[in-house]
Amino acid sequence: MVQGEDALPAHKLPTAQTAQSETATAYSIVGMYSNPADAQFVRHIAILADESELESGQPATVWHMGPPLEGRATLKSVHLVGSILLDLDDVEGIHDWLEDVLKDPPPDNPFRRYVVRPHWDWHTAPETGRLLYRRFSCTGFVLECYRSIGIDLVNTEERDLPDVNFDMLVKAYPDLKRERALERLMGGLTRDDLGIGGDGPWRLVLAGYVFHALNEIADEYPRSGTYAPQSVAEAYFPRSAP
Repeated sequence: MVQGEDALPAHKLPTAQTAQSETATAYSIVGMYSNPADAQFVRHIAILADESELESGQPATVWHMGPPLEGRATLKSVHLVGSILLDLDDVEGIHDWLEDVLKDPPPDNPFRRYVVRPHWDWHTAPETGRLLYRRFSCTGFVLECYRSIGIDLVNTEERDLPDVNFDMLVKAYPDLKRERALERLMGGLTRDDLGIGGDGPWRLVLAGYVFHALNEIADEYPRSGTYAPQSVAEAYFPRSAP
């Protein structure tokens, strides 16, 4: 069974001034914009935990990589939403993947489950190579969740991604402006630990790319190919020249 009425192309949520909210289904993808001066830059992305009435700038209950990795946490504000056609097997698969990820044995420092580049990986025991726990960026968490049910939203091959310079990196990760404060916040982790050492540019999977992908395939079933971002301008939604 396919729930066609549940597909929502990515879009901005209504504001309080419109005196209305919008219903989104569980496992829709929600995003949070950066500061008002850069209002269309998508800074964070998460998976909606339940069917919810959403309004721009209001909180929502989500699964996300904050960091830290959290299930059924409160995201302080959401500004955009999108979803694609999911059948009942898809919904069950997403539920099972989310529950399974939380079962990974956590490191002493929960921020060690966070990585920027690559968008996800396994942390392994250095002596044995044994898989210990998965690490994600916020975008990687969403993409790998959907990939677990066979939905490949964005091409994440590093060689195919647009270059991201330091100025753009700071839009996504404002704490990089204060690296020592970042290290304290992250329990001693450095930019090298996050995969973004050096001067750049870097090839990263940015949150905005996911909403452009949703716009292309929201109403398709079966789904077509993977979305391939062409420019860092797609870190903005709607697209805007940085």
